[in-house]
Amino acid sequence: MLGLIEGRDVGPLAHCDDRGCLTAAVGPGGVTRRGVDQRDGVVVVVRDIRRAFNYAIDRAKIVKLYGGSAFATVTCQVIAPGLTGYRRYCPYTARRRASGAYTGPDLARAHRLVAESGTAGDRINIWGTTDNSHIPQGLTEYLALVLRHLGYRVRLHLVTNASFTDALRARIQLSTDGDWVANYPDPTAYLPQFFGCGGGNGNGYYCNPRLDREMHRAGLLELSSPAKASALWAAIDRQITDAAPWVTYASELDVDLVSRRLRNYEFNPVWGILVDQAWIR
Repeated sequence: MLGLIEGRDVGPLAHCDDRGCLTAAVGPGGVTRRGVDQRDGVVVVVRDIRRAFNYAIDRAKIVKLYGGSAFATVTCQVIAPGLTGYRRYCPYTARRRASGAYTGPDLARAHRLVAESGTAGDRINIWGTTDNSHIPQGLTEYLALVLRHLGYRVRLHLVTNASFTDALRARIQLSTDGDWVANYPDPTAYLPQFFGCGGGNGNGYYCNPRLDREMHRAGLLELSSPAKASALWAAIDRQITDAAPWVTYASELDVDLVSRRLRNYEFNPVWGILVDQAWIR
């Protein structure tokens, strides 16, 4: 998971005045925002920073950190491949294509967005772990390097997984210490939790009442009209991706090493290999 910035060093991803704050934080897989949308100018600035980060990262390079295409695929969106509503979509690429394919980072556009935001030179603290098996070695360092190339002053903190206590998390806004997996292969299993106004995993960072209503409607349509539900989830996916609350970069693949003696191998998208259905010759 991309991480959080220390509260006292909010840097370029937060803007505050006597009416409140609008901050950006990075959650599981990408950037999210926190605060109140009280000034249109601030909303635009923070969104532009999140979009700049999306344009700047090299998703293909990150996939290599995961072990290559056998273990992960590039993605720019919040709905994972194979789920209801998935239509490949990637606006954060050098050469945008109708197919939604990712072609590489667009550093020129990223730098332009940072320049327009007026935040170059601000300070960012980024935290990562040294012993989390789900996060490839070098990912935190790479993300810190990208932020430095965008013109920010970055301080990198690498600690053990055990060091990420609740107290530490309470004061961090940018970390790379985890990932997430939907507990059921459907957008209803995680999108409302991360992007709903009352989502249990959103930490209050993102709230769009209209999006809440659309997600609720899409969930209901799955029971009566799956085709309409799929189309609505696809539209929701694009809406969230365009708003850039996350910086998504890869979708991991499940890989099982099996013997030639194994028979009746079956894979379930929730539970993985169905051991009770297999046997050894």
